[in-house]
Amino acid sequence: MQLFHEMSQRGLVGNTVTYTTLIQGFFQAGDCDSAQMVFKQMVSDRVPASLMTYNILLDGLCNNGKLETALVAGKVGEAWDLFCSLSLKGVKPNVVTYTTMISRLCRKSLMQEADALFRKMKEDGILPNSGTYNTLIRAHLRDGELAAPAELINEMRSCGFAGDTSNFGLVTNMLHDGRLDKSFLDMLS
Repeated sequence: MQLFHEMSQRGLVGNTVTYTTLIQGFFQAGDCDSAQMVFKQMVSDRVPASLMTYNILLDGLCNNGKLETALVAGKVGEAWDLFCSLSLKGVKPNVVTYTTMISRLCRKSLMQEADALFRKMKEDGILPNSGTYNTLIRAHLRDGELAAPAELINEMRSCGFAGDTSNFGLVTNMLHDGRLDKSFLDMLS
């Protein structure tokens, strides 16, 4: 951060890559406040944020509890607010953006919200990738649901994707303890 301040004092303004790298570094170090401060400086310096900048911001905010607490409390949180404002900023979310948000919702067992965002993603013309499908399948299976994962597996396979190792592991464990029958495993293969 000291180098960044020295650059500013010498009249040098960072570009999008400079700011995005700093933001990512602060989030990786667990310093959410400094990451947000750098982003505010980026906006103040009128340096345009890229979609990658926003994806890093969303991921960092979510990892630091800036999504879940707010959604559970029924308030708009920093990450959710940022996600919802992307179109106003002229930034179209991509599959990474949506999957980041869906994953965080799933981690907090906010499945209705995750499913609604998945539907919105497809309505907005963003095609899910295998990571999106696998995230939702795992979350629904963990919650003990069988219909939603079966539907997602069929949809995923029709798009040419396959289940990942964590899905196979989860299904195997559920087969072992009797929560699933063998036909479910056949769907994944």
